[in-house]
Amino acid sequence: MRSAGQLVMLTLLWMFAWGAFTPASALSGLAVSAALLALFPPGPTQRVRLRPFGAVRLVGYVVVQLLSSNLVVARQILQPRPSLRQGVVAHRLSVPGAEVVTVMTTIIALSPGTMVVDANADSTTIHVHVLNLVDVEGARRSLQRLERLVVAALGADRTTETDHSLREDQ
Repeated sequence: MRSAGQLVMLTLLWMFAWGAFTPASALSGLAVSAALLALFPPGPTQRVRLRPFGAVRLVGYVVVQLLSSNLVVARQILQPRPSLRQGVVAHRLSVPGAEVVTVMTTIIALSPGTMVVDANADSTTIHVHVLNLVDVEGARRSLQRLERLVVAALGADRTTETDHSLREDQ
């Protein structure tokens, strides 16, 4: 049933992309969709719990960060001689996982002046380019806070053995 739903959604997307809702468009969309699903079968899905209170806190934090980062970038653009101190900050996740990495990197990509340049395949470390890196420790604290809020919103409150050993070493 799930595959049938994906087939229908891809076919509709095809028809919207072409702007034609004709039998020929539907048939070609169906053929392309079936080929895509055969060549690139979807992997298993994981159930993610969304905690409403955590999600509201995360959205509030993101809105405030988007507003402030827009102001910082606009100020840099409008200055006659912008004084940019660019840099890359590595952040090791305390709660690694594909869900946490996906949400964090998406939020970072939305924020003006920041961009994820690398996320390890094992989902434990992300590298973030910061356009105006004035305070490295402040940027690290900001990434740690974002991670805490994402974990609280997703309900991903598990830690791994390596996380415990990392905390003991520090």
